[in-house]
Amino acid sequence: MEAARLTQWWNRIRAAGATLVVVAIALLIFARLTFSTFFKYVEPGEMLVITSKTGDQAPEGQLLVDEGMKGILKEVLGEGRHFIWPVLYETERFKVVDIPAGKIGIVNSKVGSKLPSGKILADEGEKGPQRRILPPGRHRLNPHGYDIKLIDMTQIEAGFVGFVTALAGEEASGPFAGDGQKGVRRDVLQPGNYYINDGELAVQQVEIGVNQISFLEADKAQIEFPSVDGFTIDIDATVEWELHPRHVAKVMVEIGDRDAIEDRVIRPQSKSISRLQGSTYGAKDFLLGEGREEFQRTFTEALTLIGEEKNISIHSAFIRRIMIPDTLLEPIMEAFVSVEKEQTAKYWQETRKSAAELQREESLIIQRTLEVEAQTTALLRSIEADAQRVVEQTDARTRLLVAEMQEEIAQIEAERTRTIGMAEASIVQMVGEAEAKGFSAKVKAFGGDAAAFARYEFSLGLSPSFSVRVVHSGEGTLWTDLSRTAGIPNVAGLKFLETTQKK
Repeated sequence: MEAARLTQWWNRIRAAGATLVVVAIALLIFARLTFSTFFKYVEPGEMLVITSKTGDQAPEGQLLVDEGMKGILKEVLGEGRHFIWPVLYETERFKVVDIPAGKIGIVNSKVGSKLPSGKILADEGEKGPQRRILPPGRHRLNPHGYDIKLIDMTQIEAGFVGFVTALAGEEASGPFAGDGQKGVRRDVLQPGNYYINDGELAVQQVEIGVNQISFLEADKAQIEFPSVDGFTIDIDATVEWELHPRHVAKVMVEIGDRDAIEDRVIRPQSKSISRLQGSTYGAKDFLLGEGREEFQRTFTEALTLIGEEKNISIHSAFIRRIMIPDTLLEPIMEAFVSVEKEQTAKYWQETRKSAAELQREESLIIQRTLEVEAQTTALLRSIEADAQRVVEQTDARTRLLVAEMQEEIAQIEAERTRTIGMAEASIVQMVGEAEAKGFSAKVKAFGGDAAAFARYEFSLGLSPSFSVRVVHSGEGTLWTDLSRTAGIPNVAGLKFLETTQKK
């Protein structure tokens, strides 16, 4: 009974749990659907375009509307999660406009007011190609209202400048356009990268710096003209020219780019100057240094003046070679060779004459050298003899001085010896006298008894360990007679006295 009840309770709990799980899943699905319905998530790199289903009616033909009006809203939503009423609004997802490096975006607006007549670029709020551009990066523009075209940014390479022509604006009153005017700009763009709307400005790269153009026979482009005496002269030449940045705009308007400058100015003017100037010279003049140099100078100066008029700098106009017909060249060369041979023979004769003079001068130089050497040897010997004489005189004076000094030293030594001898004799005499006086005093100390003093001196010579013991043995013995023999008792007494004094 109890088990059945527990089973019943368990079944009820399982049923309730299953019901709760189902309800939770349903609530989760509902919440998910509700959340995704009300909250729109915009991923990175996307934008959300919103269309309002309610609001004021937009004017006819207006594609994008502001908030509070019915239609596609102008503003778009960026990355993130946004709350949107699904009943009131509809949404669309688009990729953002991604402009890579080296590109720019040209915007064409499909919304706004109509452009005035003659205006080709639209400002903000106007319909048509926009004046503004989009630089590299990400931009959110409503695709319903704007079209984006990617173009390359304007790049001016090193060695070039940008020749600018304005395509939009009022007509320029002068040769060059100012700000807001249409036409050629005086200022050029220096090398670098620029964000330029190709609908507003046209930029053309123009090469600057030093350029060369050559007129060579190998290219069949050499300059040809007749001389004054009717001979055909061909020349090879090279012209170096330069276009300065400050003159680019004017030259581009009047002449054109580099190729146009060479084709319209450098080539025709070089040939024209050569014909005009070269036709005033004879064929022989082009063989001589002065005539060639004069033609070179005239050619360069004339071409430089024309270049200045055209705002082109001519750095050099170098004539590399002048070709003269062989029929004229050979006799002229033979004549020149003959003259050169004559000049060579003359110079050779002068050279041999100079060689003889040179040999004579060399002999004179050798003779003069020997004379100088002999004079030098004699002078050296004279100097050596004088030096030897001076040395010998010096040695003699030195020996004399040494002898005189030695004599003085000998006299001093003799006087010293005599003085020392006298001093030593005096000392010996004084010592003898002192010793004699000492002996006399000592003898007087012993009462004038010389024998007693002698015994005293004898006692001084005895060993310190010497001792005398007197023993009286009786009459008639050796020891009793010692007092009467050799004065021994006195000697012993003196020794004892000395020992006592020392102690």
